[in-house]
Amino acid sequence: MKKMKIAAAAMMAASVLLGTVTVNAADTKGKILVIASGEDQMTLKNGSIMNVGFFLNEFAVPSQYLAGEGYEIVLATPEGKKPVMDASSNDKAFFNGSEERRASAKAFTDNLTPISFKEALAHLDDYKAIFIPGGHAPMTDLMQSEDLGKMLRTFHEKGKPTAMICHGPVAALSALPNAAAYRKDLVDGDFAKAQADSKDWIYNGYHMTVLSDGEEWPGELAKGTEMPFHVEQALQIAGGYMEEGALYQSHVVKDRELITGQNPASDIALAKALVSAIEGK
Repeated sequence: MKKMKIAAAAMMAASVLLGTVTVNAADTKGKILVIASGEDQMTLKNGSIMNVGFFLNEFAVPSQYLAGEGYEIVLATPEGKKPVMDASSNDKAFFNGSEERRASAKAFTDNLTPISFKEALAHLDDYKAIFIPGGHAPMTDLMQSEDLGKMLRTFHEKGKPTAMICHGPVAALSALPNAAAYRKDLVDGDFAKAQADSKDWIYNGYHMTVLSDGEEWPGELAKGTEMPFHVEQALQIAGGYMEEGALYQSHVVKDRELITGQNPASDIALAKALVSAIEGK
């Protein structure tokens, strides 16, 4: 059965229109809006530039699973620009060593043509859920996107499932009244001002997870870099109750409509939790 679902997802990926993986009208269960960054670079703490993008397995594994369950995948980026993949994620190591699964994931994401956030907002009621994959890119545009903030606030008000994985949960900060100011506070290291600017966040008091500092720091040390801020701290300052699982192990937290996954290893567990939430299981 699992192989059949994967095969079905691969077939769906071959037929793409305006970011939608089409399915038989009689079989579709509805549309899922997948949100990706439109940026491919991020300025680090020391002023240097780091190439960023979406993390392949975090994007593809949940999306393919959702497609295999009969949902239409609609990809959206801020301006409708094709999102860039983090080259370091294009590795079979993130697919249990399977080159076939890596290639399938890459083909799936390559075949998606995004719509813009404006287009997504115009038909927001059409979507059953929102899913935001990780990679460092959401730390740039997504977390301060006014359009994304509108989408998240709407889904929050209606109690509709919203799932995010790894660095993806930082995009939840776009729902702040002034998300751009909050990001600047973090970059400036002015945490007192950040706390003041986080007032009235819709996810204040929610239990959630995100890539932990313990998982971020080794990469920084290895590359001799430092992030402009840390996502775990960014969410905690705004009022999120952070729940850390074991390092590099699957860990998913669900609180009301929000579902978050800690790291790349959480990809399939997050997808299953999202389907359960959509279907009321």
